[in-house]
Amino acid sequence: MNTLFKKSFVALTCACTAITAAATDWNSRPVPTRNITPNIATTTIARERTALPQAKQLDAAGNTVAWKTIVPQSEARATTTLLAEDFSLMTAGEVGNPDMTNIIGSDGYIYYDYVHTYGWAAINVFQAGGSCYLADGTTASLNTPILDLADDNGNFTVNLSFKAQSASDEIYILAATTAGPVDGGYITAGTTDWRSVSLSFSGGATQTMIQFYSKSPVYFDDIYITQQTDTSTPTTIDAPSNLSATDITGTSFTANWNEVTTATNYLLDVFYYGTDNTKEYLLQDYETTATSHNVDGLDASHIYYFTVQATDGTLVSDESVQTIVKEPSESVGTPTAQPATEVTDNGFRANWTNAENAAWYTLYTYNYRTIAADGNYEIENESFDGFTEGTTDAPLYNGMDQILNGYTVNPDWEAVTTLYCNGMIGLKNYYKIMDVYSSLYSPVYYTSGSSMGSVTVKVTAYRDADCSNFTEIGVGCIDATTQTPTWKSATLSTSPQEYEFTFDAHEVYYLAIQFNDPNNADYGQTGIVWIDNVTVTQQFSAGDLFSRMYSCDNVYSGNSFYVATPADNNDSYSYFVIANTNGANGSIYSDPSNEVEVQRPSSGTSIVVAGTDGANIRGIQGAAEITLDQDARIDVYNTCGALAASITGNKGLNSISLPAGFYIIKAGTTTAKVIVK
Repeated sequence: MNTLFKKSFVALTCACTAITAAATDWNSRPVPTRNITPNIATTTIARERTALPQAKQLDAAGNTVAWKTIVPQSEARATTTLLAEDFSLMTAGEVGNPDMTNIIGSDGYIYYDYVHTYGWAAINVFQAGGSCYLADGTTASLNTPILDLADDNGNFTVNLSFKAQSASDEIYILAATTAGPVDGGYITAGTTDWRSVSLSFSGGATQTMIQFYSKSPVYFDDIYITQQTDTSTPTTIDAPSNLSATDITGTSFTANWNEVTTATNYLLDVFYYGTDNTKEYLLQDYETTATSHNVDGLDASHIYYFTVQATDGTLVSDESVQTIVKEPSESVGTPTAQPATEVTDNGFRANWTNAENAAWYTLYTYNYRTIAADGNYEIENESFDGFTEGTTDAPLYNGMDQILNGYTVNPDWEAVTTLYCNGMIGLKNYYKIMDVYSSLYSPVYYTSGSSMGSVTVKVTAYRDADCSNFTEIGVGCIDATTQTPTWKSATLSTSPQEYEFTFDAHEVYYLAIQFNDPNNADYGQTGIVWIDNVTVTQQFSAGDLFSRMYSCDNVYSGNSFYVATPADNNDSYSYFVIANTNGANGSIYSDPSNEVEVQRPSSGTSIVVAGTDGANIRGIQGAAEITLDQDARIDVYNTCGALAASITGNKGLNSISLPAGFYIIKAGTTTAKVIVK
């Protein structure tokens, strides 16, 4: 269903192995296939189990003085609970007999159904009758969502209960920020009964994660993270979290959200989407003091969404995440793309059929440009100016594997374990312990022609002070049809410099950017390489064809969407669609639809490129025709780079039946991009 579009953790692991054993042998690195991925934005931090080089022991009674001294509470200070998890949703099993059914997604996060606040990440944890069971003492760990603990000079308190196997077992708690571990240690259990402790930490920042584990199996319960905050006038207020829709009928539902401690009221918006994502409101800024509200008067023909803002009477928070009002589905159908309408030089309306259970659609549009004259053409110039928050001293984390649509000039950039600050993206190997290395992947570029020239990549980058003098940046040019990489590297400086790399051309290719520090010994917890600009140029001859993803749009209502295009070019366009729905454990994605060519007034109806060895390739209705002057292998690839058909062609005319769409066909030494109608 969605394996083409959402990489599994296994695929990520396979993508970046062998770097330690062959630190400078870039060409030995395997690379993953670049696929079209839905536009999903998440935030994460290193989640691997971290060993403490010099752990600090608390006294047997758990007195917090032996760890850190809590700042005395005064009249001007109050205690705020920033995270509360009692694991009451982990109902299966019991203490002594945990339920060993998996509750962790391939992205490492515990499923929504088992925690009150989404974002808990874990390795090898299970349900145990209202508590959380860590099943071993080697890999199992439990990690909080990312928390803002910058108040009170970074001081905060962890309250938790645990039940150990042995009185001598050591219970570890570690706090880490974007800079790496900041505070932590262990406490000896002292008993095999349930025990509750309150531990004081320092070093909290705007993005802080707290990790729990033991050297033996252990049960955890009632984890509360608190902080003392000043009661002086605040400047911001948090948005509500953990939104959910319950009691859903065709005409009503109950909207729910978490309390914001400083809020006096909440503002509820309930809406559905009309044509081209215009919001149609049922409720707008509906004010309530409660953390739930029953909404009726819904039209059963629409899918509704809701958001909530918190207010204290003066400040108003940002909108919460958008939450869908729809019971989860188990599957989603595949749409069929239909011919475009409203076609002009300024744009077109993409159309498709409705898919069963679809809640929204993702529309992918590609453009195709025939090169007018010989020359060196710039096909990418990315400055990462779409990242406007954070600093190099306090960067923010992207999702572990994230498509950067909305942050980059052109869509389809992909980032694995990266950070960002104002105007730059950072590579940090914080998942090195799992053999996953920080990577930046360009979009997939499609080219065809008889005499394409070289590809030149210029990268402006530098290493931070935690990287050694031997740190290298590597740029790989990957042939997408064979997955064969060619790597080139350069030694980085501590100040921004432009590094240039030149590669042979491929018909379909993409770029990978990574770094390696052979002297790093802390599993990538420190050391960042900052990238400020990436420019890609390629030599083309007149008549060559170049293609890439033009846009990626989430469409929340209906089965059409208007795509604006520049009026001052003669590009051709095509599109395909993916259906999406909400499932019990996250979103579900359909297979892609067929691909439809947009018949713009200024464009032709087909693209045919003749080969230099006597082969002639063209697309017709329902098939591709390949005429050969000698027997040769014929391979047909779709626009995702996957092999769609392969035959041994005979001298003369060969025909391969294909669904409508765009294809890259290799016949002998000739490659062509064709449209099958």
